[in-house]
Formats: sequence, C-alpha cells, structure tokens
Amino acid sequence: MSSKDNSFRYQSQTSLFLVEVIIAVFFFAITAVVCIRIFVKAHTITDRSREMTQSYIEADNMAQVFMNYGGNIDGILSKYSEYALTLSQEGNYTGVILICFDKDFNPISHPTDNIDETISSTAYELILTQTLVDAADLYSDCSPATRIGFACDATIFVFDTELSDFLITDTHFDDLDQFKDNTILTLPLDLYLGDIDTEA
Repeated sequence: MSSKDNSFRYQSQTSLFLVEVIIAVFFFAITAVVCIRIFVKAHTITDRSREMTQSYIEADNMAQVFMNYGGNIDGILSKYSEYALTLSQEGNYTGVILICFDKDFNPISHPTDNIDETISSTAYELILTQTLVDAADLYSDCSPATRIGFACDATIFVFDTELSDFLITDTHFDDLDQFKDNTILTLPLDLYLGDIDTEA
C-alpha cells in the first residue's frame, strides 16, 4: 500500500474522529442546557413554595388573632404592637392593618420610625382589610338566627413587594387589580358578631 493511501486513510480517520468529537460536544452542550434549565426551574419552584408556605403561616396566624379578638382592630393591633401599621380605621371593626416582612419573612419592627428604610427592606406585605356589615347581607343563605345584628367581613392579602418600589398602602388599596402579579395569597374571612353596640 502506497504512502499516499496511508495518508488518505489517516486523514479520513482523523476527520471521522473530529466529526464524532463535534457531535459528542454538541450533545453534551444540549444536555447541559437542559440540566441548567431544570435546576433553575427547580430553584424557582422551591422559592415559590417557600413563599407560599410562609405566606400561609403568617396569614393563618393573623386569622387566629382576628378570631380571638372578635375582629376588634384595637385588640389585633395590641397583639402586633411592634409591627403593625393602621392604614385606616373607622370604629372598632372597619379598617386596614399592614405588617411588613423582610426577605426571610421576619416582621419589620416599628416600621414608621424610618419609613424609607422600611420600604427598602420590605420584601413582603401582609394586609388585613375588614368591614363591619349587616349580618343579613353577609349570611343571606343562612338561618334567620345568624342574620341578626352585625358581622365582620375581612380578607387577608400577602403581597410580594420586591416586584415594586413602594409599599402597597391605602393610597393604592382601592384598586387591588393592579397588584395581581404581586399577590401570593388571598384569604377571605368572616366573623359573626351578633347584636353588638357599634358605638362602643
């Protein structure tokens, strides 16, 4: 066999080897991209799951306080005296309460002491909004006995405020639709109060 044939065979084998290496690198690159995307997605799901879990815990705690204090705003505020802000209040049962949390879901204490610092360190907000309503309106499908007097109609919201550069206050609260992307959890509540003295 001539040296020319040997040279051609060597070049063919080298070319074939290079093609195999290129194909292998190509498949490795595709696999790496897929794996990275899976890891990123898993990390995102884990973060979202943590947010949902913590949001539910905080909302459930607030719901228990709401029930224990019979919907009385001053009672609820006394339980969260270091953390809670009253965004609005009309009487004992109508108003909006705000608690700010950092990125680890630790409540931010005395938020009004330095509102700019509070805004910059707030990652999540829990907002309790409640209204005193006629029990007959809220419980129209219930027995007549539970439609006498008043009831407290409330909702607890948990918002991710890292997506915005401001706190969601009563200034924006009339239009919650603009915060759909920020909403992590919405928990509706109601509490039958009966024939109470609304002036007390």
